[in-house]
Amino acid sequence: MLRCIDKLPFSFRGDERLLDVGCGDGRVARLLRERVAGVVAVDVEESPAWADADGLAFGVADGERLPFEDASFDLVHSKDSLHHMNDPAAALAEYRRVLKPGGVLVVVEGNRYNPSFYLHMTLALGHEHFPGRRFRELVRGAFPDARFGAFEAHYVPGLRRLLPLQHMVEETFERLPPLRPLLSYNWAIAAR
Repeated sequence: MLRCIDKLPFSFRGDERLLDVGCGDGRVARLLRERVAGVVAVDVEESPAWADADGLAFGVADGERLPFEDASFDLVHSKDSLHHMNDPAAALAEYRRVLKPGGVLVVVEGNRYNPSFYLHMTLALGHEHFPGRRFRELVRGAFPDARFGAFEAHYVPGLRRLLPLQHMVEETFERLPPLRPLLSYNWAIAAR
C-alpha cells in the first residue's frame, strides 16, 4: 500500500485536508494521514478495523452521494474503489464537487489486463476492473485535464528480504513500453 502511494508522481504539501473514498479497513487512510494534516475516510460499510485518531476520522458514506459541502477538501484520494461503484461517473462528479478550487484528485485503479490481477481479481473474485481506456474516459468526464500513468506494485507475503529484487523487477517493467498496458495499476491525477 505504501509503495502505491510512493509511486504516484505527486507531492503532498503536508497541510491538506484529504478525503479517502472507498477506504476499506482504513490502512491506506492511516498511511495518508502521515503525509497530510487530516484525513476523512469513508466507505459504504463500516469496518471493525476503523479507529478515529488525531487528524483521522472514519465514516459510512456512498462515494456517489457524498455527505459533504461543496469545496470541503484539498485532496480526494480513491484507490481501487471506482470499479465497485454502480455509477463511477457520478462518483467522479462528486469528487469534483467536494474538492476546493485548485484541489487535487488522486485515483488509483487496478488494471483489468494485468495478468495476475485478471486471474486473481477478475476471474476468481469477479471484480470488474477497468481497462485503461475506460478508466481514462471516466476520469476525463469529470476532470478533462487529468494526467494519467501506470505503475507496477505487488505484495508478495513472506518475501520481505527480496523486496529490493522485487522493486528492481517492477521498475524494469515500468520502463518497457510494450509492457505498460499490462502494468498492475493505472493512476490519474487532476486539479479542479
